[in-house]
Amino acid sequence: MEKKKIKFNMHIVLLIVFLITVVILIFKFSRFFTHITQEEIDAIPSQGSETESMDSIFPLLNKPEIMPEDDGVTTIVCFGNSPFSDERASNTNVCSLIGETTGATIYNISVPDSYMTSSHYTFDSDIDPMDAFSFYWLTTTYTMDNFAITQRAFDSMEKKGTPAPEETRKAIQQLQSIDFNKVDVITLMYDADDYFAGREMYDDANATNVQTFTGAMAGGIELIQQYYPHIRIIVMSPTYAFAVEKDGSYVSSDYLTYGQSYLSTYVIKQAQAAYDLGVSFVDNLYGSVHEDIAKEYLTDNRHLNEEGRKIIARRFVEALNYYN
Repeated sequence: MEKKKIKFNMHIVLLIVFLITVVILIFKFSRFFTHITQEEIDAIPSQGSETESMDSIFPLLNKPEIMPEDDGVTTIVCFGNSPFSDERASNTNVCSLIGETTGATIYNISVPDSYMTSSHYTFDSDIDPMDAFSFYWLTTTYTMDNFAITQRAFDSMEKKGTPAPEETRKAIQQLQSIDFNKVDVITLMYDADDYFAGREMYDDANATNVQTFTGAMAGGIELIQQYYPHIRIIVMSPTYAFAVEKDGSYVSSDYLTYGQSYLSTYVIKQAQAAYDLGVSFVDNLYGSVHEDIAKEYLTDNRHLNEEGRKIIARRFVEALNYYN
């Protein structure tokens, strides 16, 4: 009697192999998770939630023939708003801490309630006198001898019945006294106010548009590089700040926008602009007072407490001495 040949269906065979493999994997994984202890779970290294800093630290690369004679004194000028202006008279002020740590001569020209950006493309003291103290227009005062705009701003504020604070007047008086040929470093730090005001971040068609966060910075820096190429520039980004809902509650600034984008986007764009300009950039949003620890170092949703100011001062000094 002739034996019948057994025929195999290859599809059925493959299906059986696949099912056996799945059963084995399920068995192994179930045993792993059954036997792993809490101590073993706790021992797994945490990756943390911090994002890598976007710092980019550049040395000052200039030809020796354009460098002024070294006077043996390190002179640093600080521009910005609340991170530098808060507690100005205190030894815990950021700029004061920098001076104490480095022994440098410090000029603190920060103006409270000022912005990086200008609210208008051209300066008009009758429309917004505070534009005179935005970074670009303030830079024109000592690079292009344009101090007339600050006086026009003061006059306009007086006329409107809202005179400028005395500390702003003193800051401008001090600015007028500086010999920038003897300045070694300019640093600038503006907080999240431009983000809260919903001011534009950048303009692809005009990299120095003073109504944008990166454009105002770039316009001012290019003036410094043109008139005082011997000065090293260190840009300090805003620290983390909480956005505020209509009911006053704090939420992540990566959740709420004020007409433009998130605070992190402002800082990312600022980092790229600083890199393109060849100036040092210190990322305080991710590298200093970041979201995970912000409540420990802020007095409200944006202003630094004493310990927060110490962190910023330390980060600046690290950037200053990076190539030493």
